[in-house]
Amino acid sequence: FSSASGGKVYGYNNISEAAGLVVAQANPARQKIWFHNPGANDVIIAPANVQNVLGTAPTQPSNNALTISNANKGGGILVYANGGTLEITGECQGAWQALAVTGAGTTNPLTVIDSNI
Repeated sequence: FSSASGGKVYGYNNISEAAGLVVAQANPARQKIWFHNPGANDVIIAPANVQNVLGTAPTQPSNNALTISNANKGGGILVYANGGTLEITGECQGAWQALAVTGAGTTNPLTVIDSNI
């Protein structure tokens, strides 16, 4: 693989329950991405785009923006509080967003590690 960069680590302390926050921009060279939740509240991780319009069957592959919310969690993956992790490998080059669960407020931490190798 090309574009080895030594990895990129992103630290957040502002994951909110109000709206999704992009925590990793698209990276065409990405091979693996990790999400670690060191906080006291669960966090939902979701791609910025999905292959269908929320609530409809996909008719053909296309990127449709996903607006993740606590009312509409489809497309998201729950990362538990107090040390929960999520590792995605392979086809993970798109942008990723995070949202805190209902009742978690606006100051939730999240660590993201983006690797090109």
